[in-house]
Amino acid sequence: MDIRQIQHFSTIVREGSFSRAARKLHIGQPALSKQIQALERELGVELLVRLPDGVRPTFAGARLDEMAQTLLTYVDDIRSAVREAAASLVGTVRLGLSPSLVSGLAGYLQGRFAEEHPQARVEIVEGLPMFLTEWVEEGRLDLGIFTHQPGHANPHLSFTEVGLDEMLLVAKQGTLSGIGDHATPSVLQSLRLVLTPGFRDLLRASVELGQASDDIGSRTDSIHMVRDLVARGEYCSVLPYTFVRNDLDAGILTAVAFAPVLERRLVAVTRAGRQPSPAVRAVIEMARLRLGELAELRTSTGPDR
Repeated sequence: MDIRQIQHFSTIVREGSFSRAARKLHIGQPALSKQIQALERELGVELLVRLPDGVRPTFAGARLDEMAQTLLTYVDDIRSAVREAAASLVGTVRLGLSPSLVSGLAGYLQGRFAEEHPQARVEIVEGLPMFLTEWVEEGRLDLGIFTHQPGHANPHLSFTEVGLDEMLLVAKQGTLSGIGDHATPSVLQSLRLVLTPGFRDLLRASVELGQASDDIGSRTDSIHMVRDLVARGEYCSVLPYTFVRNDLDAGILTAVAFAPVLERRLVAVTRAGRQPSPAVRAVIEMARLRLGELAELRTSTGPDR
């Protein structure tokens, strides 16, 4: 017994005739009769009484028709329900952010998403890009947003650019006085630097800054430790605007831009071969909007802070 047999039986009952039902269903009457005979054999009961002017359901047939209406209504609703579920923003988006983006994106995304989509929510996990990449690939995260490293391709992941973030030479107030309007390779060589490995690689990949020594700066994986060391005046560093923006506004840190501008490329990462859900796409668009706002804010503040 399958859905098509049930649909055809119900049509026969509605039409009261095999011939009229066959025309409505656009199939041959002999084929329709064979379907009903097969259904009667499977159920072990007679479903229709053949009359000179048509057919009528038996008591068992009437019961089947009654139950068929509930079933067929449910089947008809499946398509619209599935499409509605695909289009609606429900459930939880598991988002991974690199530490340098948490202060700029986490609160904004959670607040705005909750306001615009009350039936869904964003759960945020902080982690280094190498771990976020692995967690997205394993399905533990729906989405990761972090700095894209050129040449780091992964056939199992899909990368979508969401924005650019300016990199700045940062230090405690007063430390950078007298170095000039812009940071240069020679300036970098003259300072006591501490860098995260990823941002050190970004510096080395820059054509203009590639002249800097291979062993430029001390290294640490913790961007928060880098920030604390810089705020205490022990080191200078190269950090993204989104990460140091609040410290610049508070006067804790000062910054000098690079010329030409040095930027990191930020990407949203999802599993390849799988269409992101509407909720995931909404988070990506909100992140893109927020990063655009921060970029405009950086432009409006001028080259140095």
